[in-house]
Amino acid sequence: MTTPRGAGSQPPASTAHDKHTSGHRCSPDAEQQGMSALQSDSSNGIKPMLNNGTIPALKRYPGLEQESQRTCLRESQFDEEQVVRLLLQELHDRGFSDTFKLLQRESGYTLEDEPIAQFRNSVLAGEWSKVEDSLKTVDMLAPGSQNAALFLVKRQQFLELLEARKLKQALLVLQNELSTLTNDIQQLHRLSSLLMCPTTHALYAAANWDGSSGRSRFLVLESLQAHISPGSMVPVHRMETLFGQALAHQSEACKYHVRPATQGLYVDHACPASVFPPELQFSLKGHQDEVWYVAFSPDGRYLASGSRDKTCIIWSMEDFSIAHRLSGHENEVAYISWSLDSKRIVSASSDRTLRLWDVEAGEQLQVFDGHEETVTSCKWLGPSKFISGGLDHKIIIWNTDGSIIKQISSPRVHDLAVSVDFSLLLVADEKTEIHAYDLATLTFMYSLKEPTEVMSMALSADARYCITGLRNGQLHMWHLEARSRLREFSGHAQGQYVIRCTFAGIDDCLVATGSEDGLLYVWNRNTGQLLGRLRGHTKTINVCSWSDNMAALATASDDKTICIWPAYHGAPSHRPDLKRDLSEAEKSDDDVDEDNSMVSDSHSVSASVDMD
Repeated sequence: MTTPRGAGSQPPASTAHDKHTSGHRCSPDAEQQGMSALQSDSSNGIKPMLNNGTIPALKRYPGLEQESQRTCLRESQFDEEQVVRLLLQELHDRGFSDTFKLLQRESGYTLEDEPIAQFRNSVLAGEWSKVEDSLKTVDMLAPGSQNAALFLVKRQQFLELLEARKLKQALLVLQNELSTLTNDIQQLHRLSSLLMCPTTHALYAAANWDGSSGRSRFLVLESLQAHISPGSMVPVHRMETLFGQALAHQSEACKYHVRPATQGLYVDHACPASVFPPELQFSLKGHQDEVWYVAFSPDGRYLASGSRDKTCIIWSMEDFSIAHRLSGHENEVAYISWSLDSKRIVSASSDRTLRLWDVEAGEQLQVFDGHEETVTSCKWLGPSKFISGGLDHKIIIWNTDGSIIKQISSPRVHDLAVSVDFSLLLVADEKTEIHAYDLATLTFMYSLKEPTEVMSMALSADARYCITGLRNGQLHMWHLEARSRLREFSGHAQGQYVIRCTFAGIDDCLVATGSEDGLLYVWNRNTGQLLGRLRGHTKTINVCSWSDNMAALATASDDKTICIWPAYHGAPSHRPDLKRDLSEAEKSDDDVDEDNSMVSDSHSVSASVDMD
């Protein structure tokens, strides 16, 4: 939180003479007033000054011949007043009270002028009539901001009256003042319901409010600043906001963004050019036929795979061994979905069933028989239910006990995607459209139209973007809120086979898909630039899955293998100790033990990467 300005003695004449910008400058009288404010109020995070009201003398840097001179070492394109006020705010927020006061004295600028300082103090003191009067003179950000700011003040006043058990006064504030400041009837109803709270503790819980002695007034002050001109009151934590925006921009501009931006503020963020080092590629062998699906567990400890051989395999990512081989389906396993706690999976098959498995025990828990054709997709919706779609024009929400919660008719489903907050359902039909549903009610909202058949799709973690893989080999990214197509990714080969695409990397900054030429293609999401073609499989790659915890991609292929691609050196999946001897890695598929996987290094599978 920021507090009233403070100032020391009048700046030297030469310093004042050097100023060439206008703003919150310290006149002698204003400085004395600011000094008094600081001395009399130490509750706002600024320590009192010395008893005699003086500030210790500045230590001058070597090379400055006169204390009254200030030498600018470089020209700046940024306004000096704004820079100094940002520095003042940051110094104050971090508790450097002495330096804060010295900078005000030397620069001649204050963080805030006297009316704003008084406004701030009134808010923090709960002097609501003074706050209301100040709002009439404060420079607001927009014409409609006055009522919005006044509503925040009156809501806090209402809550504090309830806290003091002054119910009649609180009711008058609600009826005569709050109701005239907003058209949000639901919010007014919520506030009126608080009149029924029997105790202050019940009020705190119902209003999600910590009382007048907590942080609520500070939070109101921060909310008010959103409506006040930034020239009068610097927005809260402004320098922190600018730092965050700079780092976000660097991450978005990073061509190969797979690492968090942890290098600090001294240097710009940049990931190394070698996104997926080919020498760290592992090949897992355990299936007896084409592998159609892979998915990492949310905690990154396991990888689940489904195959044309009718089995699922649970792979341990600690040593890349087979933890369990799950048998029970009568036909190919086309899709797998992990529970949020990484303890169970649901598998979908062309045998028209779904099956629930206990991952730790390797046991089948339940069979779900409700579809009449191939089940093409499934997604968990919480700890005890999931959704499935198939080629039988059905979308079904299941309870894990086997019962059907809800069922709707739909187009033939090629793929499903569900947002992290379980509010949005996307359905790719057998033709050319993506259908969006409100998941809470399963009501249709809108459709996205593609030029050709949609084979697969993926939804970003923030549910803002969707990528679609089309039969003609195109890969499109959509902005869902705008319902517009943003970008096309090209270069890969797709035709008659279902090849499932995915987002990858930190903040879903990469787009990846397999290809019928046996290569894994990786693009920069923001630019559409092809970053690499990874060669490790010998036949069509059917699916790829990304794990934040493993910092790796997994791919599954018609060549019966799964490849693990660590995204950078030092990733958890970079495990050189797991590479086996060449003689063991080159055993034929017929010699693969039924209960153990094979981990092969770059000698057993031709591994290379073409970087663009």
